[in-house]
Amino acid sequence: MEDKNQTNDFNIDVELRDKQWQRKRRSRIARRFFKVVNVLMCGLTFLSIALLMIVMKRPTVSEIENRNLAKFPSFSFSDYFSGKYTSDIENYYNDTVPGRETLKNLVATVRSHFGKKTEDDVKIHGTIVAKDDEKEEKIETKPAVTTAPAKESAKGTTTGAVTSAEKKTTDILDNPNIEGEISNNILVYKNRGIMLYGGSFKKGQAYAETLNRFKSDLGKNVNVYSLVAPTPVSYYLPKKYGDMTGSEIDNIENINEYLKNVTPVDAYGALKKHKDEKIYPRTDHHWTPLGAYYAAEEFAKSADVPFAGLSKYKKVTKEGYVGTLYGYSGDADLKNNPEDFVYYVPKDESYTTTYYDNDMTNKREGKLLINLDNVAPVSWYLVFMGSDDKIAHVHTKAGNGRKLAIVKDSYGNALAPYLTESFEDIYVIDMRYFELNAVSYFKEQGITDVLFAMNTFSATGQNSEYLEAIRTR
Repeated sequence: MEDKNQTNDFNIDVELRDKQWQRKRRSRIARRFFKVVNVLMCGLTFLSIALLMIVMKRPTVSEIENRNLAKFPSFSFSDYFSGKYTSDIENYYNDTVPGRETLKNLVATVRSHFGKKTEDDVKIHGTIVAKDDEKEEKIETKPAVTTAPAKESAKGTTTGAVTSAEKKTTDILDNPNIEGEISNNILVYKNRGIMLYGGSFKKGQAYAETLNRFKSDLGKNVNVYSLVAPTPVSYYLPKKYGDMTGSEIDNIENINEYLKNVTPVDAYGALKKHKDEKIYPRTDHHWTPLGAYYAAEEFAKSADVPFAGLSKYKKVTKEGYVGTLYGYSGDADLKNNPEDFVYYVPKDESYTTTYYDNDMTNKREGKLLINLDNVAPVSWYLVFMGSDDKIAHVHTKAGNGRKLAIVKDSYGNALAPYLTESFEDIYVIDMRYFELNAVSYFKEQGITDVLFAMNTFSATGQNSEYLEAIRTR
């Protein structure tokens, strides 16, 4: 009887082990099956995304970054063998990802929860460089500019800072894949973005010497002026972070010391008197139209010409403005705290505006201040002439025989509307795009006054090199 019971127990045990083995086998098969399915699903997902990236329409401009996106490169054997062609193709695909604006907004929201903040709620984006006060040569950054036809959407450019005197660097945010002339070192304080300035005494001297050569070429009968505009860092940077930036006033004064027979315009002092007013946006790297007004007023004093007060302008306010600094920093606080964009339209519109391409072809009539109804908010600053990359000629009824040429970066755009009662003719050219010899052009137009108007980043950065190019072209 015991043998029979033992046999039964043995059989039961065998059956249990067999069932356990079968369960384990089925479990292994199921796991392998799901692994294969997961691999196939992941592969299909990535393949679908890759195909979508290929077939979906790629953007050509970035509204939030206010710039043109990379273009597919043209083939050349020299570029191919040097590796530039394949590198440019890679840059094109990286820069024109479909849905990039949505992704950028999503990243900004995520970063807002993990970004670096100080105890006083200051956030810093970029490669921050401590200024070395013992060095004569300040840290050099590149100039701030914007370029875009507003009617098409926002375009513009930016790049990281170049340093020449540094104590330490702290990488806080990956350098965005953007090209051009704006520092990506941005401090955000109380929902205001502030670009940190480096400056360069050496480049400032070179800028001044180029203006001196313009004056010499144009002769004693042409007045030449230098208006170097400060940026918000001069007025709104918290004092405890002063060692992160160079001094704009020191760089401006350094430029003025080298000017010969060129009249400096004290935009820094003029704006300082009004720093408690809205002379700079919180979310954009330009000055506001009001800030430009005070600078234009100071220039009119230097040039000894009439100047119209704000009572002669219609004030226009548009709500919901978020400018270029959000695109450059990806800071959610800037995005989520839009501001008003306020500009001023001359009530007396007895002037005409003619536009040309930068080689003086394609003449067409237009408006000095464009309609913003169908323009993306980030491009509202381009209300003045609609873009940088063309020549504008404004003919007024001032009747005083004074003809002004404004040679500028994007800061200079906002000056022209305030000078329509000051000069009989106003010619506006951008030093980065002008394709003619500027001296010859000024002489042909009978220019009596030349105003070089740009911010400190341009005057002490690479943008200033364009000036010598258009002088000698």
